[in-house]
Formats: sequence, C-alpha cells, structure tokens
Amino acid sequence: MYRKKLVGVAIPAYNESELIEKTLGSIPGYVDIIYAVDDGSTDDTAEKIVNFGDPRVVLIRKANGGVGSAITAGYKKALEENIDLVAVLAGDDQMDPKYLPDLLDPVIDGKADYTKGNRLVNSRYRKGMSNWRSLGNYLLTFLNKIVSGYWNVSDPQNGYTIISSYALKNLNLDEISRGYAFENDMLVKLNIYDMNVKSIPIPAKYADEKSHIHYPGFILKTSLYLIKALLWRSWHKYVVKLNPIGIFYLIGSFFIVTGFFALFTLNIMYIAIGIAMFGIASILEIMRIKILNAKLPEEKVEAKSLQEW
Repeated sequence: MYRKKLVGVAIPAYNESELIEKTLGSIPGYVDIIYAVDDGSTDDTAEKIVNFGDPRVVLIRKANGGVGSAITAGYKKALEENIDLVAVLAGDDQMDPKYLPDLLDPVIDGKADYTKGNRLVNSRYRKGMSNWRSLGNYLLTFLNKIVSGYWNVSDPQNGYTIISSYALKNLNLDEISRGYAFENDMLVKLNIYDMNVKSIPIPAKYADEKSHIHYPGFILKTSLYLIKALLWRSWHKYVVKLNPIGIFYLIGSFFIVTGFFALFTLNIMYIAIGIAMFGIASILEIMRIKILNAKLPEEKVEAKSLQEW
C-alpha cells in the first residue's frame, strides 16, 4: 500500500519479450498488484510474465486490440478488485517507477482525479527526444488543449498516468478509443465528467525500447480524431445544454473550415472570426475549470451544478 491506499499498475505489453522482465522487476514494493496485459503478442512475452516469479503479477491475455484496449483491460480488472489508484507503465521500460509518488500524491491529497506525466517542461526533461518528436508533441499539446478543454495539461501523448477509482467508476471504459488516440480520448472523456487533471513534470526516458508506432499513419489518424473529438465534446458537454462555450466552439470550427476550403479560396476574414470564436470559448472554459477545481473533493457532487453555467 501507499499512504493507506491500494495501488495497482497496468502494464500494456505487445511483443515486449526483451524488456518486460526489466519492467516488472522495477515496480516498487508498495504496489499491491501488477496487471500485465499481453495484447496478443506473437513472441514469448506472455510466457516471461507467467514465469517472472512475483506473486503480485497477474497476467491478462487478450487478442490484439491496441494499447488502449490493453490499458482498459487492466482498468476493468482493478475496478473488480477495488483498487484505489491505478498507474499505467509501458511494457518497454520507458517509464521510471521512481516517479510514481509524484503522480500518486496529488490524487491521494484530493488535488486531482487523474495525473499525467509531462516531458515538455524544458530541454532537460526532453533529453533523448528528437527535435522532430518534440515539435510533434508541442503541436499535439496545443491541439489537445483545445480539444480536451484541459489547458493546464501538456504532453498529451504521455502514457505515464495515475487514475483514481472514483474517476474510473464515472467513465464508460468501453467507449474510449482502443488505439494510439487512447490518451487523447481519456482526457476528452474525463473532461465530460469535470474530472480534475494535473500535469506532473517527469523526464523522458529512452533506451532500448522500440516504438510500434507508424508515425505518418499516427499523425493522420490522430488529426482526424481530434477534429471529431472537439465536435463530440462541444456537443455533448455544452451545446445540448445551450451553453455558450459549445456554441462558440462550433461557430469557430465552421468559420475556420469555411475560410480554408469554401470554393477553394482562402478567406482570411472567416479564419479570423473562427479563431476569435475559439479564443472566447477557450477563455470561458478556462474560467469554468478554475471554478470547478477550486471545489474540495467532497464537494464534487455539488460542483456538478456548474455544468449548466
């Protein structure tokens, strides 16, 4: 246990035979249970998990469905076993467990429902990250702030996270994206329920891991997802309640798209109006989040009334 809380770790693993044992061996003793999720590996990842020899390790085997699907499987098992806090660590030893307390403490202290590592604080924290990867992460950070509504959260693709059982119980895990948009979609879904999310500085760690991401396809799919997610969140959280924030987002989207593509001409005025609408919506949303986050954890139910604001 950690500060009288049951702590679980979900480890998604796909063909991680070379590094899974190193990852499992690095988990601190205060972690109560380790859900190692073999996502349909074609190597001997599952066998190494089974033979690891740590009684805390539970193997979850499933057909290949993507990293989000594997993490969700771990979350569901943690809910079944009444685990208080669930961390996610990659199976490729890319996330240093010594930073777990930094992620755990804000949740236990009632300052967050979900904490997320942030490697983009400065050049020291980005050490080992290529310039192109850094640029891509900064761009995705900006876009994700608009899409998710969490303007305080950077490095959205960072999968090093802690989530409370309270937040998990509010989410419909079957509706969250199963692929590499999982991290983005978690933020969008958490925002719908006004969960408090905090970004925690944690340095990048790169060594022997091999990325399974095909970046051109990832960028295209993630871009399409972000457009869809913004419209979905604006509609379900604000427009259906006639909240002006959603109206501004939708009008802004319309003017920007029209300005770029209508009749194949570039209309600067339309684009400027669209950006202004986004700016107004963003300022209103930031103000709203500050009001909600000022509430104490035990007042969370009463704070839901602000959803109509």
